[in-house]
Amino acid sequence: MSVDFNKLSPEELEGIAKTAFSNDIGLQLGPLLLGCIFDFMLCGVVIQQFQSWWSYCKPTERKPIVYLTSYALVHAIAWSGMVVGYALHNFVYNFGVFRVFLEMPYFTAFPVVGMASSTLIQGFYIERSYRLNNRNRFLLSFLIICVLGEWTAAIILLVKVTSVASLLQATEGVPHTRAWQCMTLGTDLVITASIGWGLWCAKTGWSHTDALVKKLILVTLETQLGPTLLMAAFTIELSIKPDSTIGVFFDILIPKAYTVGYLAILNTRVHLKRRDQTTSASKDAPQLRPNTYQLGSGRLQQATVHVETDTYVETYQVKEPAQGLNRLDEHPYAESIENLDYTSNLSKQNLNKPTQAF
Repeated sequence: MSVDFNKLSPEELEGIAKTAFSNDIGLQLGPLLLGCIFDFMLCGVVIQQFQSWWSYCKPTERKPIVYLTSYALVHAIAWSGMVVGYALHNFVYNFGVFRVFLEMPYFTAFPVVGMASSTLIQGFYIERSYRLNNRNRFLLSFLIICVLGEWTAAIILLVKVTSVASLLQATEGVPHTRAWQCMTLGTDLVITASIGWGLWCAKTGWSHTDALVKKLILVTLETQLGPTLLMAAFTIELSIKPDSTIGVFFDILIPKAYTVGYLAILNTRVHLKRRDQTTSASKDAPQLRPNTYQLGSGRLQQATVHVETDTYVETYQVKEPAQGLNRLDEHPYAESIENLDYTSNLSKQNLNKPTQAF
C-alpha cells in the first residue's frame, strides 16, 4: 500500500524521515555534506585554471573557445553557489530536521543544471573528434544523437519527478535516471575512444611526432577519466542501492569534473609548447630520438644524422711594416741617390747597337 506524502502532517513526515536516515546517519547524510565540500574545493581549482588560461592562452584563442571558457567559469561558480545553498538549507537553517532531506527541488534541478555545462563541453570534444577523424560525418551525427538522447532522458526524468512530493517516492524515476546515466556514459566513452583513435592514426613514424601524439592521447584519457569514472560509479550505485544518497555525491561532482578536464586540455597546450622549447634550447638534450621502427616494417623510416661542428679561433699580432726605399728623407743613402748621374750611366745606352753592347 502506497502512502500519499502530500496528506501527511509535518510531524508524521519528520518521523518517517528520521526512521529512514537514523539507521546509518553517517552513510546517509555524509555523502551530501562531502559532495558540497569537494565541489567547493574543485571550484577553487577551476578558478586557478581559468587564471592560467587567461594569462597564457586567451590572447591567441579563438572567439568560440573564449566564450565557452568564460561560460564554463560562470557556470562553475553558479553551480557551487547552488550547492552551498543546498548545504545551508539542509545543515544550517534546518539543522536537526530530517524531512528536509526528502525534499525534491534540489534533486530535480541537479541533472538539468549540470547538463547546461557538460553538454557544451561535450560539444567541444565532439568537434575535436570530428576533425581528428578526417571530418567523419557519420561519427558526428552519431555523437549528436547521443547528446540529444541525454537531454531527452533528462527532460523525461524532470517531468516524471516534478509531481513527486518526497524522495521516498522517487523510485518511479529510477528507470529514466538510469537511461540518462547510460546515455551520458556511452557518449563520453565514444568521444574518448574516437579522439584516441584519431590521434593514434596521426602517427607518422617519426619519433618526435609520435612522442607528441602519445602525450596527447594520455592527456585526453586523463581529462576524460574524471567525469567518466564518476558517471560510471553513479550508474553502478543506482543499480545496486537506488534509495541511497551516495549517488548525490557523484551527481554534485560531475559538472565540475567536466569543467576541470576541459580547462586542463586548454592549459596543456602551453605546457607542451614550453617543454618543446626547453628541449630545443638545451645544448645537451638530443634533438632526435632513435628510430623505434625496424627496417622492413613498411612504415616510414627515420634516418638520424649527427652533425659535429668544431670552431677554431686563431689570434696573432701583426708586426709593424719595414720602412720602404721610397722614403728618401729617412734613408741613410738619400743624399747619394739624389746625386746619381744618370747621363753617365751607360747601362741603358747603345742598346740599339748590338755591336757596342758587349
